[in-house]
Amino acid sequence: MHAAMTAAAAGFALCASAALAEEFTVTMSGETYAPDRIRAATGDTIRFVNDDAANHNVFVPTAGHALDIGAQEPGEERTLVLRTPGIFQVECVIHPHMLLTVEVSG
Repeated sequence: MHAAMTAAAAGFALCASAALAEEFTVTMSGETYAPDRIRAATGDTIRFVNDDAANHNVFVPTAGHALDIGAQEPGEERTLVLRTPGIFQVECVIHPHMLLTVEVSG
């Protein structure tokens, strides 16, 4: 019985930590990311929504966080799960002045 209780408790801990993960929504409109700064934790998700009439993209040049999800057409959504702690900058290659700072705690 003790083993079953331990397994149940471990399962609850996994579910609880997954339930604590947050999702942040970042809109791309008027050549800006909104919000322009996010403080999150590993395991959280950022959902990028192109709420504009122009294409945008999500590009991260920061070492250890680098990625490029490519062009995002109007109305399109993409998600990014935060796996690595640190601070990184998100840029739109199409509109280089569009910037978002993401701070991820471990």
